[in-house]
Amino acid sequence: MIKNPSHTSHETLNKLIFTASTSVRVSAIYRHYKYPDRKYKVIMLAVQEATEKICVIYHDVAHDNSPAFVRDLDSWLETVHWEGEIVPRFTLIESQ
Repeated sequence: MIKNPSHTSHETLNKLIFTASTSVRVSAIYRHYKYPDRKYKVIMLAVQEATEKICVIYHDVAHDNSPAFVRDLDSWLETVHWEGEIVPRFTLIESQ
């Protein structure tokens, strides 16, 4: 098998996912700043193939037919301006 030199090794990508797992917990429940009554469960952390960015895959736990959503880790962890305050985009509310 020929390795593509432009791609990061699986070992390195797995280390990045492991590091991300210290900030975002798989199977944990979070709330989004815009929708504090909704709960979102993190399904897994993954690598976006084209960019090699670490992403969070999650869904709305209140709806059985909720699609899975994908968000870059940086976006998941960032703070945003909301109603005159700086707040986290997602806040951990239940750890599994």
